[in-house]
Amino acid sequence: MDPANNNNFETNFGLDIFTNLLNGCGNDNLIISPFLIESLLALLYLGSDGKTAEELKAKLQLQRFPNNAKMASYFAGNLAAITQTSPDTQLEMCAKIFIDEQNDLDVEFQKIAYKYFLTQAEKQKLTNAGKNVEDLVKSCLQSVLKKSTTNFHFTENNCKALLLMAANFRNKWFLPFSAYRSGLYDFHVSSDCVKSIPMMLDNEMFVKFVELKEMDARAVELPYEHDDEISMLLILPNKRDGLAELEEKLKEVNLSSISEQMQMESVQLLLPKFQIDFECSLKGVLEKLGFSLLFTEDSNFKNLLSPQSASPSLPIAEIFHKVCLDVNESGSESSNVEATKPIVISNSIDTRQKFFRADHPFFFAIRNRDATYFIGHVVKF
Repeated sequence: MDPANNNNFETNFGLDIFTNLLNGCGNDNLIISPFLIESLLALLYLGSDGKTAEELKAKLQLQRFPNNAKMASYFAGNLAAITQTSPDTQLEMCAKIFIDEQNDLDVEFQKIAYKYFLTQAEKQKLTNAGKNVEDLVKSCLQSVLKKSTTNFHFTENNCKALLLMAANFRNKWFLPFSAYRSGLYDFHVSSDCVKSIPMMLDNEMFVKFVELKEMDARAVELPYEHDDEISMLLILPNKRDGLAELEEKLKEVNLSSISEQMQMESVQLLLPKFQIDFECSLKGVLEKLGFSLLFTEDSNFKNLLSPQSASPSLPIAEIFHKVCLDVNESGSESSNVEATKPIVISNSIDTRQKFFRADHPFFFAIRNRDATYFIGHVVKF
């Protein structure tokens, strides 16, 4: 099994979700986790049966795995890689399947969920419990993100199941920026909106770089300090107003193919410090992508519920997704460095040096060879 095939699917699957979210959130900074979304839906597949299982298998293209054991091992390995507890790297996440307390859970399903997917299904009071559900979500966010701020509101009266996926990624750059070179620079939000924002500067960073002439863009890859070669791939349109056009082209391009084109170069790099705190409902998006049975009374979760359950039907009322990311000189973690006045960017006399000045909206992905953990874009400050 070629790991690149799995990464290719996650990228394309994530871009499908990302593109649909742009319709309502395109003017906001946005980030989602294709890997986390796919992993929880793959776990649902293992708990499903009949046409529900067939739909999940087809939409998630799970036939690319030789069997269910190989599939579960793939998610287990990549979840372990990104969630390992160390001083430098950690993904704090909460992936939960909540079902109404009137149902009982299958013991074997719970074992698989815990061992391979780092989660478990939980019984909670969901029927006629809108406020309780909101408090439940806030409690989970507090445990993972250390904050419970959310716009999540739940009004479903006859709820039998819901999904929650939240993540906070922290990591250090392999090549950190000097905090003393950070300063305030102009960021062109649009043709008529320019803001002075804190940005990071390195006049000569040796990293992977490529000019994407067919996409009228350029890309740079910033490695994190991580054994599994996790990096942030940044793609910057050459035109200041070119992000929408770029993201349209990305639908037809594999991010792995971009990485394969890159070469180590001396790059003059200017990158904003930014924070994203994004949340959304995925129910409508997944319905558009053809995941229909999950949300109806025709859903069949025979292998998730105990054999004594009266009915295998477990329609999902909501899928809530939230991701937080803080990018600064150290990497993706908190920083207290204050921005200073702009530093003059030197004009290098080395004609071999490349330039990546992210002073306008750009796209990014956090990934390695095996998985695409996050994709998003930065469009405003």
